[in-house]
Amino acid sequence: MLITREMDYCVRIVRALKDGGQLSANEIAAAEHIQTAVTNKLLKKLSKGGILESRRGQMGGYRLLRSCGTLTLYDLFSAMESVPRLTECIAGGYDCPNNAAGGCGVHGEFCRIQRALNAELRRYSLAQLFGQPQEPCAAADADAPAAPPAPQ
Repeated sequence: MLITREMDYCVRIVRALKDGGQLSANEIAAAEHIQTAVTNKLLKKLSKGGILESRRGQMGGYRLLRSCGTLTLYDLFSAMESVPRLTECIAGGYDCPNNAAGGCGVHGEFCRIQRALNAELRRYSLAQLFGQPQEPCAAADADAPAAPPAPQ
């Protein structure tokens, strides 16, 4: 699965902070209907990844380090150290025994698809995504093959 539940929660955490304010972990969890323990775990990862800043103390909380106008889904994947890869053979430093002489045609196609995926993840800012009207999920499946007819 490309967008894990954890990544979905990260997008929602950023959405809670999109207006530039500072919120506590409890406020973010309540606003986005995420368990507080999960929210805390992801806030730490997003802070470590350079997406959020954390402030301690009574006036503490979390805020975005960059505006949603400059952040993309790719940035969130990178911050979470989980940039999606189609296959391990396209990762830098992977020594594929099937592509040792550069003769694997599948490798080249996987690389092309990976570049297209990365481009799509960078295509829109999070501000653009948050501002788009909601599209019914059925439309997202329009390209999927039709289900076989039910047996009679």
